[in-house]
Amino acid sequence: MRKILYYSCFLVLYANVVMSQDIPIDNSLLESSSENFVEKVFPTIQVFNFPVTNVLKKGEMKLLLTHHMGMIGQGIDGMFGMYQANSRVGIDLGLTRNFTVGVGNTSRKKYFDGYLKYRFMKQSSKFPVEISGFTSINYSPVLINLPDPVQESWQRIFYYNSLMISRSINEAFSVQLSFSHIHQNLVNSSLDKNDIFCVGFTGNYKLTRMIYFACEYFYFPLNQIVSEDINNHSLSVGIQIHSGPRHVFQIFLSNSESIIPGTVIFENTNKLKMKNLRFCFNIPTTFRIF
Repeated sequence: MRKILYYSCFLVLYANVVMSQDIPIDNSLLESSSENFVEKVFPTIQVFNFPVTNVLKKGEMKLLLTHHMGMIGQGIDGMFGMYQANSRVGIDLGLTRNFTVGVGNTSRKKYFDGYLKYRFMKQSSKFPVEISGFTSINYSPVLINLPDPVQESWQRIFYYNSLMISRSINEAFSVQLSFSHIHQNLVNSSLDKNDIFCVGFTGNYKLTRMIYFACEYFYFPLNQIVSEDINNHSLSVGIQIHSGPRHVFQIFLSNSESIIPGTVIFENTNKLKMKNLRFCFNIPTTFRIF
């Protein structure tokens, strides 16, 4: 009987010690969970032509086919632009939970592009916005149309950098501001600037469980490129369709023939008119590789 009493006292004391050691751990977990993070501000890592603050999850890979048709103003003779096309095939990979990289190739001017995107801050109950940085290098083997036929490869390289700030207003509505810088190693004339700047707005609104309405608008201030009549308004409007947990099909109208972010800005000569819009779509396939 005395041994049973000793063993009972020992078990009670041991249980109290274990429980007292567990209490601080539970409190720390409660404190860390008190900050609620927004899982996704946007449903995908880019809306139409430009990146957003979202990044891929660690180990996710996305294959993306982007297709821009010709201007619908060509009418029935040109099948509303279906006979013309500019396409890009790209691969994106989430290296860490905040770091995504990607490469791609575009049919128009045969651009090869590679990018890095890093998410600095994530929106939460304690921080009101999500902040990411995006930088890319782009190269075209096609000679630039200049009087001097001798051109070095480095002259056909340009860089695109963007600071993106986004916020999920509520479960249905998200917005983003983008501040972008482009550096071209070679420009068409001495009057054109090698470093140009623009600002953009992206919006996304959830219509149904599977369909989102989205738009992106970039304003390019004048007097940065004077050798060509560059349009300072780049607009894309369309819908995003969730065809699966990792598949967001995008179909939209855009006044830009170009696809990669930099060329959408400084190669866009189409005025913002209905006849100059183009049917475009993005087809992604996302899967986990590690």
